[in-house]
Amino acid sequence: MTSHQVTYQGPSSFAVRAATLLADADGVELTSATPPEHPNGQDATVLLALLVEGTTGAVAVAVDSIREAMPPEASVTMAEPVNGP
Repeated sequence: MTSHQVTYQGPSSFAVRAATLLADADGVELTSATPPEHPNGQDATVLLALLVEGTTGAVAVAVDSIREAMPPEASVTMAEPVNGP
């Protein structure tokens, strides 16, 4: 399995939903998460970094499912694999 970092930034009200969609995705295992950060002191916006294991394809599908459900002012990114192919 390959580790990937997925980062969500947006409304704090959607952060738990984003993490849940990622954790519940087929072929993806959520292995860790950093505590949510409030960039620039904005309480309504959080930055959440999640580490998951799975194939690049499975993680990409999970990230796409987050994008489809998230509010327009939010963003989610998937970094290159942390280890493995």
